[in-house]
Amino acid sequence: MAPTFAPDYTLAGRYRIIELLGVGRTAEVYLADDLSLQRRVAVKVLLPDLAAHEEVRRAFRDRIIRASKLSHSHLARVFDGGQEHGAIFMISEYLSGGSLEDLLRTGRRLSVDEGARLGRDVADALAYVHQHGFILGSLSPSKLLFDEEGRVRVSDVALSGLAAGFRERMSLDDARYLSPEQAIGEPPGAESDVYALALILFEAVTGSAAYEGATPEAILRARLGAPLPVRLELGTLDMVLAQAALPDPRLRLDSEQFSARLGGLVGDNDPLVLRGGARETPLLSQFERPEPRSSIGFQAPSPDQVVNSPSGSGTGSFPRVSRLGPASAGGSGESVARAPISPLGRTPRFERGQYDLPRTPRRRTGFLIAALVLVVLAIGVGAAWKAGVFSTSHTVPNLTGLTLKQATAAVKSDGFILNVADVESNTVAQGDIVRQSPAAGASAASGASLTVDVSLGPKLVTLPTTLVRSTCAGATTALKALGITATCPANDEIYSSTVALNDVARVLYHTTANPLAVPRGASVILYISKGPHPSAPTTTTTTTTLAGQGLRAVPNVVGDTYAETVAAFHKAVLYFSTTGPGAGTTTWTSVVSENPGAGTMVAYKSTVVLTVR
Repeated sequence: MAPTFAPDYTLAGRYRIIELLGVGRTAEVYLADDLSLQRRVAVKVLLPDLAAHEEVRRAFRDRIIRASKLSHSHLARVFDGGQEHGAIFMISEYLSGGSLEDLLRTGRRLSVDEGARLGRDVADALAYVHQHGFILGSLSPSKLLFDEEGRVRVSDVALSGLAAGFRERMSLDDARYLSPEQAIGEPPGAESDVYALALILFEAVTGSAAYEGATPEAILRARLGAPLPVRLELGTLDMVLAQAALPDPRLRLDSEQFSARLGGLVGDNDPLVLRGGARETPLLSQFERPEPRSSIGFQAPSPDQVVNSPSGSGTGSFPRVSRLGPASAGGSGESVARAPISPLGRTPRFERGQYDLPRTPRRRTGFLIAALVLVVLAIGVGAAWKAGVFSTSHTVPNLTGLTLKQATAAVKSDGFILNVADVESNTVAQGDIVRQSPAAGASAASGASLTVDVSLGPKLVTLPTTLVRSTCAGATTALKALGITATCPANDEIYSSTVALNDVARVLYHTTANPLAVPRGASVILYISKGPHPSAPTTTTTTTTLAGQGLRAVPNVVGDTYAETVAAFHKAVLYFSTTGPGAGTTTWTSVVSENPGAGTMVAYKSTVVLTVR
């Protein structure tokens, strides 16, 4: 796709284009000079494919106005916006320090302290934008930019979510930071941004993605219902990130809580400042050997403590024990009192009252009978207790719809014990109780067991990747076989410059377009293409026509780096996925092979599989 504006073009009579910085999923990004205020700015122009849709153009204009009113120390500022020759643009702050994605691609890893400061600053910015009605839904390291002083800013708030409804398929990059609720087609919320930030911090500190996979589907499935992996490198960040990345969005920290928890780890309000050339803190130097605890629990002594422990009667030695026995000549043992010996050498008879009398067989028999009675009595009492004779009966409360934590609190005072089983449910939210036994209202003794089934959420069905561009009949039949209901409303046809007339152009579940998976039994809407929009941008003196959308050759990227590969595939208007070491991340160093091979003619926006290392 050729750039919309050429270098030296003056936009709106004020912003002179210097160069094209890059092309994303939503906009072209240019570096420009603000001729009025003599400063560098970033110009973001909505892609023609998106600008062809009136609802997208209207949403972009509205967001530019709202975003221009935001002011936060960790947000990229929006200055201006407008439209020229059919192109809608936004003028925002130019941040020359690069992105977190650029930093991580160099192999740089953040220390625990740097990760906590970065997360605190970004979470504080997220709390601010959430309060003003913005949800990003696609936070990633490429959207965390640094100014010339090395301070982080969250960018592209006004662009967030504009392209979500028009994505034909999800790439590995799209799936890297999506939340579990987004993976099953639910719309993103403020909790989704918190989840994404937790995954970004995990990757920034450990150097690897939290969830790996060769395909977007595999990456997203790996995180459904699964907690964040435990890694030693996270140190004190571990528990905070785990709470921010819980699979159930209702249990996660919100952005304000997340910022406060991370701020508590650093102990001051100084912002993160990342400067070029800073050396990474070695892993082992980030941790100090803990001192043995002196008041909580048992702490085994170290070898040095054992070897150096004082002996004898000095301080810290074990107390000496004197054995009782006859004192030897010159010895120090203690003597034992003996009974008097008669002149005949026999022990005299003891007088009653002076010493205890010897026990007779009759007294031993009495003790045995008493012991037997006590044993029988104990057995009887135990049987009665087990039968509930001494237990108080209580009415079983209604636990259906409660979380396990709420249910545990509800039965605690009655002494009931919960036995938990996990079940899939399309109607009950994950983590809530689906059913219980005995039923609510029944009578049960204190200490009785109640069985509760806790929802794992819906059983997910992965959608075929061939739905888009298939016929309505073909897509409906394929979905029916998976237990999914699909309809093709005649009044819901949409314009599409990439899908042929009368083919499926979009699959919609709730508000999510083209989801990877949906719950079994769900209903989806299939939007049929009615061809290109008649008012799509055309060639003018400042814009160029779209590149052809027919077959194109796969570029030769064998041996290329990640950045070179991205540039080549952007130019060819193709996508790629990766396999091999480093697949699904941006840390791989070169392409080993590609399938199909270089030069093969493939369809517009096709995906090529790259083996990387």
